[in-house]
Amino acid sequence: MRRTRNRILAGLLCGAMALNMGACGQDDSGRRESGQIHFTATSINLPDNVSFMEDDIYKAYNEKFNFTYELTNITWETWDEGDRIWIISGDMPDMLFWNFNLKDYKSYTSQGLLKPLPEDLEEKYPNLAAAMEKTGIAGYLKSVDPENKLYMIPNVIYLNPPTETTDIILDPKVLYYRKDWAKAVGIDVGETITTEQVAELAKAFIEKDPGGNGAGKTIGLTATPGNMDAVFVQSHNAFFNQFYKGADGKYVWGGFDDSTLEGVKELRKYYEMGVIDPDYYAFKGKEHYEKFDSGIAGMFFDGASGANVNERFQSFARMNKDINPSDAIGLSVVVGADGVYRGEQNVINYWAGLLFRPDLDDEVLECILSILDYSCTEEGQRLIHLGIEGKDFTLDGDEITVTREKDANGEFVSIADLYPSYNFFFTKAVFPDDWSAHDPSLPKAVLEQAMNMFHVKERAAELVEPDYDVVLFDGEQKLKFPISINEIITEIVVSGDDVVKRWEIFKKDNAKTVQGVLDEINEALAK
Repeated sequence: MRRTRNRILAGLLCGAMALNMGACGQDDSGRRESGQIHFTATSINLPDNVSFMEDDIYKAYNEKFNFTYELTNITWETWDEGDRIWIISGDMPDMLFWNFNLKDYKSYTSQGLLKPLPEDLEEKYPNLAAAMEKTGIAGYLKSVDPENKLYMIPNVIYLNPPTETTDIILDPKVLYYRKDWAKAVGIDVGETITTEQVAELAKAFIEKDPGGNGAGKTIGLTATPGNMDAVFVQSHNAFFNQFYKGADGKYVWGGFDDSTLEGVKELRKYYEMGVIDPDYYAFKGKEHYEKFDSGIAGMFFDGASGANVNERFQSFARMNKDINPSDAIGLSVVVGADGVYRGEQNVINYWAGLLFRPDLDDEVLECILSILDYSCTEEGQRLIHLGIEGKDFTLDGDEITVTREKDANGEFVSIADLYPSYNFFFTKAVFPDDWSAHDPSLPKAVLEQAMNMFHVKERAAELVEPDYDVVLFDGEQKLKFPISINEIITEIVVSGDDVVKRWEIFKKDNAKTVQGVLDEINEALAK
């Protein structure tokens, strides 16, 4: 194991030196060079062979904050292990993009391996503090720290959640369906659709073949295994794959609930009816997109942020040049038979975080926090996501007109392609999901359709505040919990065996494991 860790560390160090002239192993932790603040930082999947300090987004930031930086690329494959080695070795960059987990956080902070954020952060950096508060996790981490200190900036997903009556973050997944096909088979699909109606629509697509694929060649509904579970099982039990607090104040596991079994039965029924893609269980990537875009499948289930919806419409248009995607594609929220929306629960408004090396100079930290504070403002977000005012967009009051160049397909050129420094700024403090909810570069009709789905969900949902205690609970049994309920469900559905018998065997075989986690959670958290 030690040899493996050393090889990974050596690879990371060599890659860092090749890309950034040695972002790691520097002699001083952040410094001034020729009157400028200089710091090192990491970002994930940075483009190769580009400069991050020559484009106009960086220059606009530099005019305000007078800094230079060296960026080290990290990859999904080495992210967790690479960060762990950097932190433990004391050789981390000044600012580290980190995949948060509470167990390691407590370990690192207790050993003095990270620099705490200043106590006056709320007063000096109010925009950043407001964004951090929206995550919900910043206050929680301070409350569980022995000295009430915070050592991480959690990145907020939504500064302004795309909802009208709540700040609770809603599961973004919806049903995409062929609106033109539904019209052709005489079925009117509303803003919500029950699982039974999904099956009826899929059956009509298959039998009436509005796409002209030929007998037996049309697929009704396609999706990845996890998303197929979200359609049918989650519509019966919002907590089917989570530990949650029951009505009596004790925690239970949704995987053993009777309502979860009812959802599995329904999924099996429609699978055997043939209205579900017979190959869905083997999906590993984007097979469902390809089947929908090619006109083989009439529906799929997937995420529906503004950017995602636009991407799906564009992808469809590329394969169907004679069909307007706005005329062909509709969105609907899948609800239970009672009309209640049961999306994924405990969706917390953050992802990943920013850590700082323990010996980082206070002046350098202040500069970084000032940069992040500006990034949390409307002006900062416009700079990151739209580019330069007067060149890439114009602003008249609150009205934004995007003027940046377009590609051969008439689509706006990606900001990341025009300004490489975007790859650093867009994942620091605020994630791009927030911008996606009101991005003026997206077609207005597409954006409105996507955002309406969130409004439909909040009206149809039984809203439940996130339970940070159980989501972040770091007990050994919970961290080692080996059961993937999604895999179990898929195995039962496609097995052909009696569902109830298989379910009872599953519960019996795993009762001890589940109870061990429940005992651990209830001992620590139940009131």
